[in-house]
Amino acid sequence: MDFKAIINSPAMWLACGMMVMVVIGQSIVFLRAAFKAAPEMGLSRQDCFTAMRAAAYTAFGPALGPVVILIVLMDTLGAPTAWMRLLDIGAAHTELVSSTLGAQVYGVDLRSAAFDLTAFSYSSWAMALNNMGWMIVTLLVTPKMEGAISTLTKKTNPRLVALLSAGAGLGLFSYLLSNQLVSGKPGNVTAAVAAAVAFLLLGFCSKKFPRLREFSLGIAMMAGIFAAQAML
Repeated sequence: MDFKAIINSPAMWLACGMMVMVVIGQSIVFLRAAFKAAPEMGLSRQDCFTAMRAAAYTAFGPALGPVVILIVLMDTLGAPTAWMRLLDIGAAHTELVSSTLGAQVYGVDLRSAAFDLTAFSYSSWAMALNNMGWMIVTLLVTPKMEGAISTLTKKTNPRLVALLSAGAGLGLFSYLLSNQLVSGKPGNVTAAVAAAVAFLLLGFCSKKFPRLREFSLGIAMMAGIFAAQAML
């Protein structure tokens, strides 16, 4: 059977679909747990649906990047594997790097004519092993996080714990942004400035139109994307 036919065969769709079903099952479990815990956090059912809607709007901008990489992976690894990989972890750039490194270990380029079924297996194993680390850490560490936060809250100032959590998130995204800014690429700086300006303007406008807050992050990301594209 032809290589392309194999990696896009019904058997591959079935095998990859099993993992996708696991992800969907996990999402349902987490969603039910969130709705169950919402009253304890002082959130109504309507608040939950509002948060879900805002998250869906916000996810639109970040989803554009993975779509481009999905097209690249579909051409080399087949649609089923690309579909599974980007739904499994979702770190599109990581998947692209892992599959490329796996092919290079075999001695071929990911997009070369020499990329055959054996090279495909190398790339698949590279992506799987890379994702395994995330899963193991999540499995071992996540159950202990609630206890650790509870202990910190009891032994220290709860407000300090909240500030540390907020600072950790701010530091993480600042680090990711700074890595792009120090690259010296004009498009990166343009995207950061345009997104920041758009976000501040939307925040100001949302005082009169509160519902605008649900769209603000997604719109700001789109503003950064289009501004950077205009620089090319």
